[in-house]
Amino acid sequence: MFSFFKKASTTTSISAPDFGTLDTEKKQKLEDCTRKLDVILKKKNLHQTKARVVFVLDHSGSMRTLYKDGTVQNTLERIFPVALRFDDDGEMQFYLFDTDYQELDPVSLKNLGGYTENVILKKMGKYGQTRYAPAMNTILHRYAEKDPSHTPTFVIFITDGNNSDKAAAKQSLITASQHNIFWKFVGIGKEEFPFLEKLDDLAGRRVDNANYISIPDLNAIKDETLYERLMEEYDDWRHAAKCAGIRVK
Repeated sequence: MFSFFKKASTTTSISAPDFGTLDTEKKQKLEDCTRKLDVILKKKNLHQTKARVVFVLDHSGSMRTLYKDGTVQNTLERIFPVALRFDDDGEMQFYLFDTDYQELDPVSLKNLGGYTENVILKKMGKYGQTRYAPAMNTILHRYAEKDPSHTPTFVIFITDGNNSDKAAAKQSLITASQHNIFWKFVGIGKEEFPFLEKLDDLAGRRVDNANYISIPDLNAIKDETLYERLMEEYDDWRHAAKCAGIRVK
């Protein structure tokens, strides 16, 4: 079984990671999920890939139930292994978006167990409308201008509804295509997402820097299927970016 323990040299001892608020059941879940992700990463030749992982989550009024019924917490715990495997510091940057956006504390082993209750529900304001561009532009500014790196940025962007700022979101994605930022757009629920489908095939970009997938029920999708779908087109983008002269470590 997968283990978080790293092999030590002959002069050092093995130390356990700080699981913070994770209880025994959640530790087991995290290990199981990470083991399943490892299989997918190896299958897709991504097991040695590094990336800065950013999780962006819809905070519009229609998402209210998912924050309260455990769906958001469950999803965080299932997606966090992507950061454990890709990100050197084992953290996942976290943004909420609705009419505007809000950056919250990074998700880590120390705070994962109670993140929704202890971080999101305590710090978020009122639920708003659905606008993608404020969060997209902030991420673009941070990772392309303020803190650029040869290590790419992998953005998981989850929404349950279409946005009211389509032109601004298109322009943000076009601008981002000049940089080493990949966007995985995830539409959840029963609604259709024609705009996200358009972003997937948007013209005018330096490279195809986005992929859209639909997940009707976050709680019903199997772990293996979730990771398989999250990794779709990521390696294709990495190769295309390198060919286009975009630096990707």
